[in-house]
Amino acid sequence: MKQFLAAALTILLMTTGYYHLADENTSDFEKWAKKNNKYYTESEKLYRMEIFNSNKRMIEEHNQREDVSYEMGENQFMTLTHDEFVDLYLQKLEIQQDLLQEEIPQIQLEGLQAVDWRNYTTVKSQGQCASGWAFSVSNSLESWYAIKGFQKINASTQQIVDCDYYSQGCSGGYNAYAMDYVKRVGLVNSSSYPYVAKNQTCKQSKNGTYFINGYLFVGGQQSTVQQYLNNYPISVGVDASNWQFYRSGLFLNCSSNATNHYALAVGFDTANNWVIQNSWGTTWGESGHIRLYPNNTCGILNYAYQIY
Repeated sequence: MKQFLAAALTILLMTTGYYHLADENTSDFEKWAKKNNKYYTESEKLYRMEIFNSNKRMIEEHNQREDVSYEMGENQFMTLTHDEFVDLYLQKLEIQQDLLQEEIPQIQLEGLQAVDWRNYTTVKSQGQCASGWAFSVSNSLESWYAIKGFQKINASTQQIVDCDYYSQGCSGGYNAYAMDYVKRVGLVNSSSYPYVAKNQTCKQSKNGTYFINGYLFVGGQQSTVQQYLNNYPISVGVDASNWQFYRSGLFLNCSSNATNHYALAVGFDTANNWVIQNSWGTTWGESGHIRLYPNNTCGILNYAYQIY
């Protein structure tokens, strides 16, 4: 019996050792692919592995620099070139200039220390669909209901993608037009109209459950956006061209004059740095968020709209 147990233990140790050895011999690319459920043909695997290794080197070199204020990190975009990332996740529509309202409502500005609405809406993932504009509005609606009515909802983003005919679904859209749709038609719950990350024919033939009273432009100045952020989160247009591998820290590497994505401003800290909720899942950035330098970093003051 003792001999049997000893033999069994030896086999177990050998087996365990084998698997440890096998795991150690697995490349970083293969570990990443397994973790992210990515499967490639042999020919594409070599191509994607080359991109992965190139991105990995770039991230490591960036993080070794002492003149940067943010860190990069590996995430779900590791096997995409920069051009592929922009093509798949950022929109190409030109911003409609008539969206920008010149008259900003007059408000009484007061000193605000910091605002943080991160716990009032959930970070989601848009997938390979340039629908950040729709998520910024549906998440804005969710946070509005949570803050104003103490009601937790999960509003349908796919309904906006399919049914806002002024926008172009997975090719991009406009936050103000989407807000106008929510005001007129209302949204249903995502359980009855789930997100599928692709364009569909609109399936909502009657009014939804969740409405807003209206929306207004609150951008232009940091102090104005901060004051309105004291009430609810704000949908903002941004330049996210270089957000691909952001992991943490304060980000500045973007244009204040370009808009190719929409996100949700959920607060600012005591140093006036913006806290922005994105729609690329929680494995990206700081649990799905990015912090931006003050003022019009990445153009967040250009197309800032808030529902009411």
